[in-house]
Amino acid sequence: MKLKIYSLVAAAALTITLQSGCKKDFLDKQPFNQVTGDVAFTTAAGAEKLMAGVYGGMYNDYHIWDYMINGDVTADNAYAGGDNPANIQIDLFTTNSTNGNVGRDWSGLYANIKNANEVLENVPNIQDPTLDANSRRNQILGEASALRAYFYFHLVRLWGGVPLVLKSPTSLEEMQKPRSTVDEVYAQIIKDLESALPNVRATAANKGIITKGIVNALLAKVYASKPNPDWAKVQQYADATISGGYSLMGSFDQLFDGNHKNNSEAIWEMQYDGWGGPNGRGNWMPSVIVGTGWKRFCTPTNDLVAAYDAEGDVIRKNASVTFNNASSEGWSDDYWTKSSYPYINKYRKDDVSDSYFIRLADIILLKAEALNEQSASGWSTAKPLVDQIRGRVNLGGTPATDQASMRLAIEKERRLELAFEGHRWFDLLRTNRAVAVMNAQKDGKGNSLNYNVTSAKLLFPIPQAELDRNPNIR
Repeated sequence: MKLKIYSLVAAAALTITLQSGCKKDFLDKQPFNQVTGDVAFTTAAGAEKLMAGVYGGMYNDYHIWDYMINGDVTADNAYAGGDNPANIQIDLFTTNSTNGNVGRDWSGLYANIKNANEVLENVPNIQDPTLDANSRRNQILGEASALRAYFYFHLVRLWGGVPLVLKSPTSLEEMQKPRSTVDEVYAQIIKDLESALPNVRATAANKGIITKGIVNALLAKVYASKPNPDWAKVQQYADATISGGYSLMGSFDQLFDGNHKNNSEAIWEMQYDGWGGPNGRGNWMPSVIVGTGWKRFCTPTNDLVAAYDAEGDVIRKNASVTFNNASSEGWSDDYWTKSSYPYINKYRKDDVSDSYFIRLADIILLKAEALNEQSASGWSTAKPLVDQIRGRVNLGGTPATDQASMRLAIEKERRLELAFEGHRWFDLLRTNRAVAVMNAQKDGKGNSLNYNVTSAKLLFPIPQAELDRNPNIR
């Protein structure tokens, strides 16, 4: 059996190859731990290399960086900062099909899916008995299925219906698939996650490895995000996650000080080893560093800082945002005075700071939401969970006293707790609050930011390169 190499972002080259019958490796840039070309996979070691390629492929711009642009800059947590025109378009809701981020996010996520598909196609056929020792073959297939589901979860929330590519294309027709419906994409995501759940390992010291806790948490988030949320399922999988041996860190600040990696609260944590390392994140993270001569990306908004202040939320504010004197910097800013300029404080060690894809507080608050949504009296059973999260940062119990007020209380709590972790925009989307919240945004002087958001602006446009190569995707 041969590893099938293909790339959705190199369709033009593939078309030429299909016509000429020649062989070629179309990956423009090979991940550090992905094997090349015409390689036969007949051993357990080959299976491990394939799986390493899936994890290694996640050290791309999307999972290192753009998930925060999409989750926080699109929302009311951060301005674009920096001088990147693609980020600024996303911030101002003027994104078009030629936006550079839109193109690289689409291609990056489909490249990730390609890597997962290669595992799912090749590993079942490897005839090596050592691969079945301790159910390793099933673990690998479960990890690949869960990761493919995760990649599609991002695609469907960013673009709506997208093509479902579940095997390596072998023809131009298979390369030019039409968009599946949103419901079809969610059905496939759930199918992949449910098939993965019994097979992945229960725990792992390295929180970057797929485990049952990650799969349960993803299922809870998926059932909350689909067009018709299933709140009973959200509660079921949130409960399964919470009972999986996790616990809240006693100190909120220690989650981000860089000295408590893979801690008890982390469910899924991307692992970084520094600029220049195989798992390096890069030196452009939105850190507290000043004196560099250029403005860091992702500047906290006036609205977010005001929300922390209004709540008296000193602990989470200080852990999430820090103010420095940037008066000596040569750049200007439309939103803040440079003498007291805000920087994100959750990535303090710059290129070696890990990032949380999912942590326990997220799932506790999601369970509270599920309880509140299932009945008019559910707010009373949701309250202890919300108060648990607030208590860690020395805040009193939530004043919510009915379903409607609890709904807003949970929304606010998720914002203050999870700022700059890539969740806010997707929370606003799934609760149908994005248009109202974003059109109410004001600068620090009380002037409207005039985002003029409409339902048509809630999803990314299909990248122009994809429109050009696939006539069936319109």
